[in-house]
Amino acid sequence: MKEVILKNYGFHVIGEIKLSSHVFKLKCQEGYYVAKITSQKSLQNMYDSIETLSLSCFVHIIPNNHHEYLTLYQRQYIYLMPFIESGSHHLKEMKIQFYFETLAYLHSHSFYDMKVNQQYFQTLEKDVLKVIHERMRYYEKMIENYENEVYRSPSQWMLVMNYYRIHDALCLAGQYLSQYMSCIKECRSIRICITYKNFDYQHISLKAKCLISLDYLEMDLPIYDIFDMYQKIPDILFDLDCLSQSYLKKFALREEEKLLLCCLMNIVPVIQLEHDEIDNIIKLSRLLYYLDSIHNFIAQL
Repeated sequence: MKEVILKNYGFHVIGEIKLSSHVFKLKCQEGYYVAKITSQKSLQNMYDSIETLSLSCFVHIIPNNHHEYLTLYQRQYIYLMPFIESGSHHLKEMKIQFYFETLAYLHSHSFYDMKVNQQYFQTLEKDVLKVIHERMRYYEKMIENYENEVYRSPSQWMLVMNYYRIHDALCLAGQYLSQYMSCIKECRSIRICITYKNFDYQHISLKAKCLISLDYLEMDLPIYDIFDMYQKIPDILFDLDCLSQSYLKKFALREEEKLLLCCLMNIVPVIQLEHDEIDNIIKLSRLLYYLDSIHNFIAQL
C-alpha cells in the first residue's frame, strides 16, 4: 500500500496499523490518514454529489493526483481521508442526537422527486409481501416444531406463548402495506435523497461534527435510514425524543413514507434459536422488546 499512496497521493508512509479487514491507519511524514478499501465504484459519483451540494456532514476525502476520489488497489479501490478520532464510548446519547440532526440535514439538502410509474410500486409491493410471507412461514414452522415437543425448553415455551404477537405484527405489516398502496394510487413520483445506511457509534465524530464512513451512501427513500438505524440499535426504540425533536421536526415525512416505514418496522426480524439456552432467551427477550417498542415508535410519526 505504501507505494500506491506515494504514487497517487505523494504521501510518504512511515507505518500502518490495520484497524479492520478494509481499514488502515497510516502514519505519514505529512500527518495521519485513514485508507479504506472498497469495491463500490459508485462512491466516486456519490462523493461528487456531496461536493456539488457542499454538504458539510462528512469527512473530507482526499483526491489523488488525477483529481479522483477512488484509486485502484488490488482489483478494488481505496480512498484516503484524514484520521479523525470518533471520540468517547460514553457519549452515546449525544451521538444519537447528532446522528438524527445529521440525517435531517443530509435528507433535506439532497432530496428531489424522481418520476416513477405504477410498475415501481407494484414491484415494491410484491417484494415486501414476499418478505412478510417468508417471515410468517419461518415462525409458523418454528411453532409447529415446538408444539410437537414433549418437553419444551424455557425458550421454546417463551416463543410458543408469544407467537401471537409475532403473527399480529406481520399481519399489521400487511395492513400498512395495503394502506400505502391505496395512498400512492395517484402518485407518479417518489422522494429520494442521499442516504447513509451505516449507523455505528464509531462512525460519528462529535469533535469534528461529521460522519467518518462513506461506504454505503446511495440515493434512496429517506425512511430507509431510519429503518436501518432501528434494526441495528433496537435498544433506543423506547428513547424517541431524538427522532421527534432532532429529525421529524426538521424533515417532515410524507404520509406515504410514514405508511411504508410503519409496514417495514412491523416485519419481525429473524432470530435463530441454537443450543445455548441463555442466549436463546436473550434473543427472544430482545425480540419481544422490539415488538413492544414498535407501537411507541409509530406514535411518534
